[in-house]
Amino acid sequence: MNFNNYKLFDTEDFILDENFIKLAKGYSVDGNTLDQLKSYLPGKSKEISLATEILKGLTTKKADLNYERKTILLNRIFQIRETQYRLVFLRFAASILLLIGLGISTHFIFRGQSDIEDFASSTNVSSKNAELILADGKRIEIESKQSKIEYAANGSTVSLNDTAKLEQSQSVLGKSFNQVIVPFGKRSNILLSDGSRVWLNSGSRLVYPPVFKDKSREVFLEGEAYFEVAKNNSKPFYVRTDAFKIKVLGTKFSVQAFKNEKEFNAVLLEGKVRLTTNSKMFTKEYELAPNQKATLSEEDNINITSIENAENYISWIYGFLNFDNEDILSLAKKISRYYNIEIDVTKINVRSKFSGKLDLKENPERILDGLSKIFNVKYGKQENKFVFYE
Repeated sequence: MNFNNYKLFDTEDFILDENFIKLAKGYSVDGNTLDQLKSYLPGKSKEISLATEILKGLTTKKADLNYERKTILLNRIFQIRETQYRLVFLRFAASILLLIGLGISTHFIFRGQSDIEDFASSTNVSSKNAELILADGKRIEIESKQSKIEYAANGSTVSLNDTAKLEQSQSVLGKSFNQVIVPFGKRSNILLSDGSRVWLNSGSRLVYPPVFKDKSREVFLEGEAYFEVAKNNSKPFYVRTDAFKIKVLGTKFSVQAFKNEKEFNAVLLEGKVRLTTNSKMFTKEYELAPNQKATLSEEDNINITSIENAENYISWIYGFLNFDNEDILSLAKKISRYYNIEIDVTKINVRSKFSGKLDLKENPERILDGLSKIFNVKYGKQENKFVFYE
């Protein structure tokens, strides 16, 4: 986090900055805190303090500002602004205070992060090995390529690979979150405490509470997963990602949300889901039907397309890769994730697309042999990666 970027910030700039929002909520960003920012930019103390106060008001679910308090806050906003900017900021501040006064949720202005999103962004951990991280911070390393994690209905007991039994203290249940980290080359099958099951693919992370005590069930995903959600009409299930949120009651669907590769999509197999983009301003809902795929565009819109067979998108949970009209770059990326190997296809000029099936239970060399035959190219190993060539 570079504090120099904030030297020219005004109050509204701080309010709209994602890292500052985290600092204002009490979290650290890259090891930096709000107090450190204040110390580094003493000339911006008024703007920082006011922005912090406004953000704290925006993130409350129910506004409790009386008329006098709202008037004081609005006057403070005017005092720090230059005369030529007052009219612009008046509209901004008045809109905020009007909505607060009416008791309307500020999610209509800004997308307030949920507790699980705050936790996921502030504890962005990674590992070379598969790990289960409990709410008390205890980390359990998982050696097997395929792991099975199952929670008791009350969340206090966790079974790992049908053998190890882990206990969680009642004092942390419902107050914090568990995490499963699955690096490239490994996968995990997770039974959540509500009976929902999640298949977590290579290079993924799932954040979730040990037990769902709130009015809704929320998990956070980075990477790829297939969900079979236990139906509960009174407690909807949400999957949150860095790009969009999915709301379901009971259904089967897959989500791909690889952060670094900017691949965000969802495929529905059964039931019905609703997607909402993570826009800071007004958002739009999209409804997905079975055998439909939602893809996030660069313009922060979601495009809905029909697909012939949604099962192809979850074949990896059975140890197969079914592909339909895909190019070698797409296939190489999926195989690379699955086996945790590096594959270079930049030296070939293959534009053809193919459909077929690969048995991922085979060793990676056998899979690469099949890939070379499909696209009529050759490959060899150079240092630590496999290189395809004409």
